Amino acid sequence: MLALRFSLLPRRSKGQGPPEVKEPDFGERPQYLQEYISKVSGELGEPVYMEKLDSSLKKRREYNVIYPVGGGVFIHAHSVRGSDMGRYIVIEPPRPPPELLRAIDVALANVISGEAPESAEERRRLLLSLLDRILEPASSDVDYSSLSSDLELRKVPVKREWVDYIKYHVVRDKIGVGVLEPFLRDPYLEDISASGVGNIYLVHKIFNRMESTVSFSSEDELDSFVLRLGEKIGKPITRARPIVDATLPDGSRINIVFGSDVSLRGTNFTIRKSSKVPISVTQLIDWGTIDERVAAYSWMLLREGMSGFICGETASGKTTALNAIAVFIRPTYKIVTIEDTAEVQLPHPNWTRELARDTGRPETSVTLFDLLRAALRQRPDYIIVGEIRGAEGAVAFQAMQTGHPVLSTFHAGDFTRLIQRLTGHPIDIPKPYMDNLNFAWFQASTYSKTGLLVRRMTALYEIVGYDPNSDSVSAIPVFTWDPSTDRFIFSGRGSSYLLEEKIARMRGLSRRDYRLIYDELELRASFLRELVNRKVFDYFQVFKAVVKTESMGIEKALAELRAGRLDLS
Repeated sequence: MLALRFSLLPRRSKGQGPPEVKEPDFGERPQYLQEYISKVSGELGEPVYMEKLDSSLKKRREYNVIYPVGGGVFIHAHSVRGSDMGRYIVIEPPRPPPELLRAIDVALANVISGEAPESAEERRRLLLSLLDRILEPASSDVDYSSLSSDLELRKVPVKREWVDYIKYHVVRDKIGVGVLEPFLRDPYLEDISASGVGNIYLVHKIFNRMESTVSFSSEDELDSFVLRLGEKIGKPITRARPIVDATLPDGSRINIVFGSDVSLRGTNFTIRKSSKVPISVTQLIDWGTIDERVAAYSWMLLREGMSGFICGETASGKTTALNAIAVFIRPTYKIVTIEDTAEVQLPHPNWTRELARDTGRPETSVTLFDLLRAALRQRPDYIIVGEIRGAEGAVAFQAMQTGHPVLSTFHAGDFTRLIQRLTGHPIDIPKPYMDNLNFAWFQASTYSKTGLLVRRMTALYEIVGYDPNSDSVSAIPVFTWDPSTDRFIFSGRGSSYLLEEKIARMRGLSRRDYRLIYDELELRASFLRELVNRKVFDYFQVFKAVVKTESMGIEKALAELRAGRLDLS
C-alpha cells in the first residue's frame, strides 16, 4: 500500500474558509449495527441501546448495553458472569476490501500537491474533500485489483453504500490513531493500555476494568503500530530512546515503552484519557466520591484563597477532583495553571495556561520549576500545578509564603507519607514551613461495602502548624470516610481551625458568632444537594450556579434554585 504523506496537502491562503466537505452520515442506528445486535442477541440477550450511559449503571454487577461514541462507532459493553472484568466490543463501520483501499491510495497520491495544513482538523477536512473528488458512486461491482495497478488513477468507482465507510476508515488510519480511534472517541474511558501482544485493556468510568476485543497479534504488529504512532504525534521512538511521554491529538497522555530489551513482554503503552468537559463536583457527589458537605467545605476554603494538595495513589482520581472543585475559586480571579501534560481545565475567563517543554536538552527545555518561578511575576490570584514531584515543590511553598494560594495534586497515600515526601529529597521543605499548606485531601480507589470498585475521598486534613517540641506537623482530620457505611463523617463542626481561625476572622466575626460560619457551610451544602437532586451535572452549568451565588448571595440563590427560577442555561 502506498504511504500517503500529508506534508503534501495544499496550504490554503489566508482568509480562505475551510473547504466544503460532506461528512459521513451513518444514521442513528445503521444497518451494520442492527446486524450486529441480531447476531449477539441469541447468546447474550438483546443489548439495551442507550444514547448516554446512566451513572446508576455503576451500581450494577450485570449489564448489557450498546452506546454511540460518534462517527458511526458504537460500543457494546457487557458483564461476564463469574468475572469482575467486563467485555468491551468496538462496532465500527464495515471495513472496505484491501484492494479498494489500495486503489484509493493510488488516486489520492495523484491528486495531492502542496504543503500540509497545520491543524489536525484542517487535515481531516482536506482529506474528506479529496475523497469527495476521487470517489465515484457505482451501481455494479468493480475489479479493484486491476484499478490499483493503474498508476495514473484519479477516480475510483465504489458502491454507493461504501462511500461513508471508506471515509471513516481512511480518515481513521491516515489522520487519526488507527485502531485506537474508537477508544479516544469514547468519553467514558479513563485508561487504555496494551501490556504487550494480546488484547487492549481499559478502565471505564461506569463499568471499571474491561477487556476489549481489539488486540495485537504479534510483536511486529505492535512495534510497527507504535513506531507509526510516534511519528504522527511528533515524538519518534527509537531503540536509543525507547521511553516516550507525549500528548495525543485529543489531549490524552500516552506513555510508550518500546522493545523487548527494556520491557520483557515487549512494547507496551498506556493512555490516560483527558475529558473534553471535566467531571463536575455535583457528579462526584452523585457518584459518592464525596458528599455535599465536603464539597461545601472545599467551596469555602477555595473561595477564600486557601492552599491545598489533592493527594492519592496513581489513578485515584486526583486530577478529576482538582478540576471539579476548581469551580469554587472566585470567578473573577486570575489563575495560572502549570503542567507538563495539559489536564487541568477551568471555566474561569482570566486563565493563563502554561505547559512544560521537554526537548531532551537542558538548554532548550522548560521545566515546571521554570514556569512556576515565572508565574510569581504574573500577579496570579491562584496558582494551580498539575502535579508536584520535585524542586518545583519548594517554589510552590515560597509562593504560599508570599501570599499566592496554590492548588496541586501530589502522590501520597496518607498524611504521614505526605509529610515524608515533602520534607525529603528532592523537595526538601523544612517542617516549620508546612503550615503554609492549609489542607490536604486524600483520595483512593477502593472497594465499597457492596464489593464494587469505587473512588472515595478517604480523609481531609486541616494543617494547623509545626510543633518544635515533638518536631512534628499538627493536623486535624475534619472529614473521614467510613467504609462500613459508605458515609463521610464531619468531625470539624465547632472545632475547625480553618473555618474559625482563618475564614471567620477574615470575615470579622467574633467568637460568639462563629456558628454563622457553620450555618453558611450547611447552606452551601444544601445548595449543592439541590443541584444534584435536579441533575445539574454539567461542569459549566455548575460553574454558572457558583457565579450566581457570588452575585446574589447563597441564601437568595438557594431560594431561587428551589423555586426553579435560577437560570443555568
